[in-house]
Amino acid sequence: MAILASTESESVFKFKGEGHRLFIEGRGFDFERLIVDSNANAELILPISEDNLYTFLDFEEPRVIYVVSRVGIKDLILQGCIIQEIRGNTCILSYSKLQSES
Repeated sequence: MAILASTESESVFKFKGEGHRLFIEGRGFDFERLIVDSNANAELILPISEDNLYTFLDFEEPRVIYVVSRVGIKDLILQGCIIQEIRGNTCILSYSKLQSES
């Protein structure tokens, strides 16, 4: 289950990889943590072994990311995702639209 926190008109979704997976173009990926804010930014922390995720995300071509619980419930959809920056195993993303399924 996602944690939704609100701080001074800014909603934040926090997902842990133990309970969720990311899906991009039908392919599933493990992650450690995903923090999504209401300012159209997200911080994705990946395990060291998931660098092939970068072949599906891009700095220019927008993608749709589905955050799905490990029991198969779609919790969040991020549309128009583009990589802004990569720092080690942390990826900073921007998105154009957020849709909460919970």
